Amino acid sequence: MTKRRPFREVKLQWLQQLSCDTGLSDSAKCVALYIVTTHLNGHTEKAWPSHQTIADATGKSVKTIQRAVRELESKEWFEVQRGNGIGHNTEYRPSAASIIGASEVREKTDKVVTLYPSEGGRIRPARRSEMSCEGGQICPPNLEKEKINKPNPREGAPARVEPRLTVPLVFVAETQLQQISLWRNWLINQGMPALEKLELGTMRGGKYGYALPGHWPPDSNNPRALDWFAFFSQRVDHVAAGPARQTEMRRAS
Repeated sequence: MTKRRPFREVKLQWLQQLSCDTGLSDSAKCVALYIVTTHLNGHTEKAWPSHQTIADATGKSVKTIQRAVRELESKEWFEVQRGNGIGHNTEYRPSAASIIGASEVREKTDKVVTLYPSEGGRIRPARRSEMSCEGGQICPPNLEKEKINKPNPREGAPARVEPRLTVPLVFVAETQLQQISLWRNWLINQGMPALEKLELGTMRGGKYGYALPGHWPPDSNNPRALDWFAFFSQRVDHVAAGPARQTEMRRAS
């Protein structure tokens, strides 16, 4: 029997199987993808987004989200523990059956074919000549090629720096006290200024809130944590450069 792996180790296989489930509606797939990629905690394997939060992020109605959640639960993609609506949101967790299925796929992809026939592997073609073990060469030298000595223009060039992708932002209302508090603590732990000093305040639907990289701060295993740290570092530089830009504009006028 396949051993159940932690969800963070089979997350890719889980999403692949989800996308290939022809019996699942597009709305259910969209909701599952959003929960797993945005809210799921890598250690507890749980998420607590409200129906309204999911609806705002996916552009669907709350009733559509409710139907999609029931579908994901009935088809054993999620184990859903519903909250009482008063400070306790519904809890979502990938079902044990779906994680075991993803673990089976991961186990198959992890199998490596051995190189030696005695161990059940394939026969490797010979890659060296008989002289290799005696200090010989694999192929004779190309004297004509050795006469060409052109400098490589790439030698000594600075390393190429890959540009970071733009971080998509989501709206977190100021009334979401738990989320705002966790973001404030995360910024403090990263040595960042207070949330209010980063000029991220905005309005949406008549509500005041903040434009942030996610509804919840990332944990240490989240691969997007570096991108989010870079985003806030850029905001710090942008805010710090604000007075200097205003001074230059006054001088120019």
